[in-house]
Amino acid sequence: MSGTASESVGVRERVRLAGGRVEGGQPHGVVIMAAGTANGLTYGRETLARAEERFEGAPVFVDHATPADAQRPGGRSVRDLAGCLHGARWDAARGELRGRLELYPGAAWLEALIEQGGREPFLGLSADMWVRREGDVVLAIEEVNSVDVVVRPAAGGRFLGDDELEQVEEASMDEFEEMERVWMADDDEDKEETVGAALLRFNLERELLEAKLARSGLPESLANVIRREHTDGTLPILSADAAIARHVEAWGEAVAQAGIRHLGAGGLRVREPLDRITLAFERLMGLEVPDGAGIPRLTGLRELYDTLTGDWERHGVFRGDRVTLANATTTTMAEVTANVLNKALLAAYERREPWWRPLAHEEDFGSLQDVRWVTLGGFSDLDAVSEGDPYTELSWDDQAETSSFQKRGNYIGLTLEMIDRDDVGAVRAIPRRLAQAARRTLSGAVAGLFTANAGVGPTLSDEDPLFDDSAHGNLGTAALGDDAWWAAVEAMFSQPELNSEKALGLRPRICLVPVQLERTALELFASGYTAAGEPNVLQSAARVVVVPEWTDPTDWAAAADPVELPGVCIGYRFGRAPEIYVADSETSGAMFTHDEMRIKARFVYAVGIGDYRALYKSNVTDGE
Repeated sequence: MSGTASESVGVRERVRLAGGRVEGGQPHGVVIMAAGTANGLTYGRETLARAEERFEGAPVFVDHATPADAQRPGGRSVRDLAGCLHGARWDAARGELRGRLELYPGAAWLEALIEQGGREPFLGLSADMWVRREGDVVLAIEEVNSVDVVVRPAAGGRFLGDDELEQVEEASMDEFEEMERVWMADDDEDKEETVGAALLRFNLERELLEAKLARSGLPESLANVIRREHTDGTLPILSADAAIARHVEAWGEAVAQAGIRHLGAGGLRVREPLDRITLAFERLMGLEVPDGAGIPRLTGLRELYDTLTGDWERHGVFRGDRVTLANATTTTMAEVTANVLNKALLAAYERREPWWRPLAHEEDFGSLQDVRWVTLGGFSDLDAVSEGDPYTELSWDDQAETSSFQKRGNYIGLTLEMIDRDDVGAVRAIPRRLAQAARRTLSGAVAGLFTANAGVGPTLSDEDPLFDDSAHGNLGTAALGDDAWWAAVEAMFSQPELNSEKALGLRPRICLVPVQLERTALELFASGYTAAGEPNVLQSAARVVVVPEWTDPTDWAAAADPVELPGVCIGYRFGRAPEIYVADSETSGAMFTHDEMRIKARFVYAVGIGDYRALYKSNVTDGE
């Protein structure tokens, strides 16, 4: 989830956090999340206060995404879309992140459900999001995929009633500021205060301070200075605004002095100088960047290079005495370049869904050891258990296919001459071309599973080829058509479980064809009527997938849904897209000998077969 921080600690993890009951009204006021512990993770007040913008505009679906949704192009179906969240705001007084759920006209049924069953605790909201955590403490909510309407919510969220809706529109700061005014109006220093009252006042003051810091845009290091001053008593809450303003002004001056030459200081809003330069480079590379926030515009590669190296004469050396960015080192140029090019490469790689995604099981691995794709079998039926009798242990069999990781890559040189010519177009093309090369490489490996060994595929652990009529019952010879497809359906449906006589009951859901057969396949599965004018019973029975590498104009294949049984398997090491590395020293290597910054792309993956029972192929013979 699929929003990563440029500098962060902890583990990035996708979570689904449930919450919310319904009390009617449209638009519906909602509590999106409440501070506390949910699903084993702790969400602090400061974390939620910083997450307002993450939830703004988040889509609201009915129920969580299913495994089948993950295989669909574009993700979730539009039929599941119910509405959108707006006005996400942190309510520091209540410790809640609130907002408005605006339902679309097509979700009238959901509106009726909310009105009828909304007061029951089993109907509510669940946030599907990516978080950065350390242990069980959530450091940041980095990306919100959706906020879904589900059954059996938890974690303190709820839908607000009509009487509470107007409160959502009000800034929670107003309540704190009113409390602040009342407290500070009583300046009787001799007045005794109980320990409980003092603790309550301190906690409320701290919450007020956190709300003000969240809105200030100060970096965490300066925010911690203010927190310490308040904790040790040197900063009364009445003086917090003035203290924050002083730090904001000083931080703005520092950013302006350390910013990009010739571009001005730009806006402030919580951007460190290197972050601003990185975002400026991303914009130069054609990537989308946030509006505002003082992000300057680079005129070209020369300006970036001069800013990060101080090497105005293009000697290929780092000039720390002239560099205009504070804390820049000999590796900063390489680090920024690698960071931005990786983002551009990932964007280019994911711009188009790979053809193999609907039929392949994809998995990440933590080492380069050979991958074992294990198939379990021999379960047969569950045993009957009489009243009071013990259960018997179930035994099963397994069979594994093995594949090895392949490391693929190349490097491209970014020369000082290219920088001096300001050849932005060439640099923009680097991640795009590398993404294309990586996609073609993996595509060829997956397509080759079906065409290896004269079209019968690789030899499996049972020493038979992948497609074999006698050994595996998954090889035909008929040309693609109505009868041939029903033959594939029968063959796959009848496949027995491993070491069992029980049929798996699988159905082919994907039809793989060369481009020459695409029209035939679409007529077979997309048309509502047959050539004879009768209703087409095969309409939508399979998804048509064109394999670019297949050159035989007649052969075709079928595959089951990988969620039911994986046929094709892909393992990744170091990520599901290629990575970019940049040489980091001007005193050695190609930069020293060739005035060239070398950009290396690496892609490590393993491609193999999970279970032949999920695959079928027809090697069409002449005359068929």
